[in-house]
Amino acid sequence: MTTLDRPTQTTTEWQLSRYNLSQIDDQIDSDGIFAKGFWEFVDGSLVVTGLRIGSGYTGRLVAKFGDFIIRNANGTYSVRTATPEQAAAFRKKDSLLAEQRHQLFDLDADSAYTVPGCICACPPRTAA
Repeated sequence: MTTLDRPTQTTTEWQLSRYNLSQIDDQIDSDGIFAKGFWEFVDGSLVVTGLRIGSGYTGRLVAKFGDFIIRNANGTYSVRTATPEQAAAFRKKDSLLAEQRHQLFDLDADSAYTVPGCICACPPRTAA
C-alpha cells in the first residue's frame, strides 16, 4: 500500500482503462504519489497495459486495464483485480468506446456499426 500524508473523508474507486489512464495518473500525482504507465511486451511489441503506483520495487502497486484502483479514506491506495464477469463487461465497453472513437475521429462513413446512444459526426448513408 502507498500512503498519503493527508487522509480524506471518502473512499474513491476508479476502473482503469486506456481512456482514463492519464486522468487517474494525474490525480495520484497530485496527491504526491508517483504513478506512471506500466509497460509490457504483448505480441512482440512494448505497450502500456496498466498503471504503476509508487516508486521503487517494494510497496508499489500495478493495476492492469480493467482493474479497480481504490484510494482509501486513510490515504492508502490499493488495487482490486476485476472478476471474470467484470473483465468481460469491461472488454465489451472498451470495444464499444473504441468503435465510437473510430467513427467520430476517423469519420468512417462506410461503417454501418453504431454504438447505442451514439450521435456520430458522420453517420453512415443509406442507399437511395
